[in-house]
Amino acid sequence: MHKITLLTKSLFFWFWLLPGCANGPGISEVNPGDLRQPLNVDVYDQAYWPIYTWAPEKSVTGTLRIYIEGDGRAWLRSNRPSMNPTPVNRLVHHLMMQDESPDLAYIAQPCQYVMNDNCNSEVWTFKRYSPQVLEAMNATVASLKEKGHYEKLELVGYSGGGALAVLIAAHRNDVTSVRTVAGNLSPELLNRHHGISEMPAALNPLAFSGQLSSIAQIHFFGVRDSVVPVQVSEHYLEAFEDTSCINVERVNADHQSGWIEQWPLLLDRPLSCGL
Repeated sequence: MHKITLLTKSLFFWFWLLPGCANGPGISEVNPGDLRQPLNVDVYDQAYWPIYTWAPEKSVTGTLRIYIEGDGRAWLRSNRPSMNPTPVNRLVHHLMMQDESPDLAYIAQPCQYVMNDNCNSEVWTFKRYSPQVLEAMNATVASLKEKGHYEKLELVGYSGGGALAVLIAAHRNDVTSVRTVAGNLSPELLNRHHGISEMPAALNPLAFSGQLSSIAQIHFFGVRDSVVPVQVSEHYLEAFEDTSCINVERVNADHQSGWIEQWPLLLDRPLSCGL
């Protein structure tokens, strides 16, 4: 058993402009007990890295909607990784507070909020979206589903969590829908757009268009988002021969602000594929 350290409050607040970094000042913390259905905090530590989660104590329906955290505080600046990837921006938690679904869960990315001896900056920088990270995240999803005896899953991914949401969906047969908020759906394109280093270990969501084409998807992008611009969603859409299950929608928002107020309406957007 590896030593696990719980990271509660951030010690430093930075402003970042690159993918994999929080952008702008932090959004206030939310207690898992503040949601309509209070959630339990648990750490999935059966994988190589620990993964921090919120989950219902027991299921209400047969479908669990899982929110997947973004890349958090991956970098302090372009050439300096953070030593603590826990997000300062708690946007995902606030989106959950606007969601009236009775069965909600939250999954952080590896080493956010909690660390063990295997955690190092490679995990949240160049190994983001790698097969190893996907395996750890997918194992956590499977654990949440099994504990709650759920039959189906809905995934919501923010920023880099959008890449993980579609990658997880591509490797499962129980995901009925994927929604992304300012989602990094094409890490290769986004890195080129910002002129930053490639991530050779990262999986490319576009390579799984065959597995994803029949899953209902809505990808929301902010018209004022300079971190993940519209070209990323458009490039993702171009990878599909059949786009009948996929919608891309513009929202009056940037990478962080403008989402919370509009989220209830965005959740009501109809899904394709008859769902």
